[in-house]
Amino acid sequence: MWNAEVIAAIVAAIAAIAGGAFSFRASTRATSVEESKVDAEAFDRAKEIYESALDTLEKQLEAVRTRLDTVTDQLAREQDSSAAMRRRIREFQTQVAALERTVAGLRVELVKAGLPVPADTTEHSEPV
Repeated sequence: MWNAEVIAAIVAAIAAIAGGAFSFRASTRATSVEESKVDAEAFDRAKEIYESALDTLEKQLEAVRTRLDTVTDQLAREQDSSAAMRRRIREFQTQVAALERTVAGLRVELVKAGLPVPADTTEHSEPV
């Protein structure tokens, strides 16, 4: 039936096919490992770029927060100063009104006493 040469050829062919299959599998695994290395390197580069950008943004955010704190403090001081000035203006307006009442009263007294009344030379301004 089968002669030794045919059997040897079949065994050699099976061995060659098996060796080729193992070789193909090893090559595929090697390619897969290389692709994984390339992917890992790309990931590492992307991670470094992302972390660098994140650090930069965090520094910029901190600078903006610092500036906001400064501006907020300045605004509070200016609002306090403005409120103080408005209070002072109201005090002056009250004093002016009191002085105007005093002048008016003195004019009435001059008229009652029969003395000449000087002309009213005051300029009236509107309240602020």
